Amino acid sequence: MSSESEPSSSLIIPQRSDCMYTAFFCEENIWQLTKLILETNKSNPNVKCYVIFVSNYAKCVHLWNQNSSHNEGLMFWDYHVFLIVQHLDNTLVFDMDTRLQFPVPFQQYAKESIREEFKESYSKRYFKVVDGDVYVSKFSSDRNHMVDFDGGWMSPPPPYPPILNEEKVNNLDNFISMDPSNEFGPVLNLQEFKARFS
Repeated sequence: MSSESEPSSSLIIPQRSDCMYTAFFCEENIWQLTKLILETNKSNPNVKCYVIFVSNYAKCVHLWNQNSSHNEGLMFWDYHVFLIVQHLDNTLVFDMDTRLQFPVPFQQYAKESIREEFKESYSKRYFKVVDGDVYVSKFSSDRNHMVDFDGGWMSPPPPYPPILNEEKVNNLDNFISMDPSNEFGPVLNLQEFKARFS
C-alpha cells in the first residue's frame, strides 16, 4: 500500500495569513476556517473540530486579549465564535480575533483569554459546543444582523456571497442561543466547558 493512501497522522494547520478574515463576522470567519481544516485533514481520523459560540441571555460576554479592544485586551461581545481542534493529545484554540498566538493551546487560552467570571450574574458566560461537520453543513446567515436601521452595513461584509445551507434559511440566532433546549449542540457553563476540553 502506498503511503499516499494511508491515513495521515499529522495535523495540517493553516497560517493566520492564509485564512479568510472579516472584522466583526466571527461566525463566518470560523465557518471558513473549520471547512478548511476539515478538508485539509480529511485523511486524518484523529482530528476533531468543535465550533464554540460564547454568549448569554444578556448578550454581553467578556474575553481578554482581543484585537478589537482598546482596554488592555478586554472586549465585550454580544457573542463570539472560535474553533477548537483536538488532535491526539493536543487541544488547540483558533480565535481569529485574539492577540495570542494562532493557534494557542487550550489551557493557555482558558487562562489568558477566557479567565474567570465577573461577579455580576448577568455577565455569566455560556459555551455552545457544535461539531465542526454540523456547523459547516448547517450554518446559514443572510447577514441581516449586520444591517442598521437605515439599511447600511454596521461593518463591511466579507467579499464572498452569504453562507447559506440547503434550506437557505437564516439560522444564526439558533447557534447564538444559549437555551439548553436549542439545537446544534450542548450548552456548558464555564466550569463545564473548561472540564470538557482540559
